[in-house]
Amino acid sequence: MHIPKGDYPEDNCKENEKRNSTSTPVKTMEVLEVLATSRNGLGVTEISRMVDLNKSTVYRILMALVDKQYVLKDESIKRYRLGFKLLLLSNQALDSLELRKIARPELNELSRLSSETVHLVWLERDEGVYVEKIDTPEGVGLLSRVGNRLPLYSTGVGKAMLAFMDDNRIQSYLQRVTLMPKTSYTIISAEQLQMEIMEIRKNGYAVDHQENRLGVVCVAAPIFDSNGNVIAAISVSGPNFRLSEEKANSFGPILKGKALQVSEKLGY
Repeated sequence: MHIPKGDYPEDNCKENEKRNSTSTPVKTMEVLEVLATSRNGLGVTEISRMVDLNKSTVYRILMALVDKQYVLKDESIKRYRLGFKLLLLSNQALDSLELRKIARPELNELSRLSSETVHLVWLERDEGVYVEKIDTPEGVGLLSRVGNRLPLYSTGVGKAMLAFMDDNRIQSYLQRVTLMPKTSYTIISAEQLQMEIMEIRKNGYAVDHQENRLGVVCVAAPIFDSNGNVIAAISVSGPNFRLSEEKANSFGPILKGKALQVSEKLGY
């Protein structure tokens, strides 16, 4: 019996794949958007028609989303709906946006006091994410951008957040993450990083002496939520010819105080 191509999701539609492959990320978003319009879920054929994409590609997109738990599949009726992981992401996004608003007065004050670049960084798993930036009024600034990710072990904001995690979480982080050198100043020894963590805990702030990028110095302090969990950090960063190691350390207590003010607004 001859079965025409495209009757099943698993069929290989090479011509259509080639046409759609360049827009797969966009189509993935469109699949999520159409699923968001349905309470009872949708089948592959319905989604294919709504996003104008062949069924085999829709099926592969759905399988990838199911694997990552962004989409749930009802095996009994072969329909798909949004998963709870998207709710988690949306809550995190809302939290980070709210934090930007809450921390804005302290960020502005740090910018005024330092005349250097000020960052607000959100903790997300094993990385930090820039969620706010105030540029320096000086001629030479930094190339960081809101939305960019950064490592914890080699940055001031990252070390400030890492140091105030509980010990089990720190040990788990050190087991998962390879401490790769970003510059010749990067701490790549777990033992040395743990010693640095103890110093940061004692001082209440962290300093990055060109550890993530040559010529850039950063001083940062952690922000805590109402449960006492570290969720973010604020920092002052600048080129080392303006922000010396001594000057960065002098800003440490100021950063600590401003971060505490933000934490208190969050119920800490």
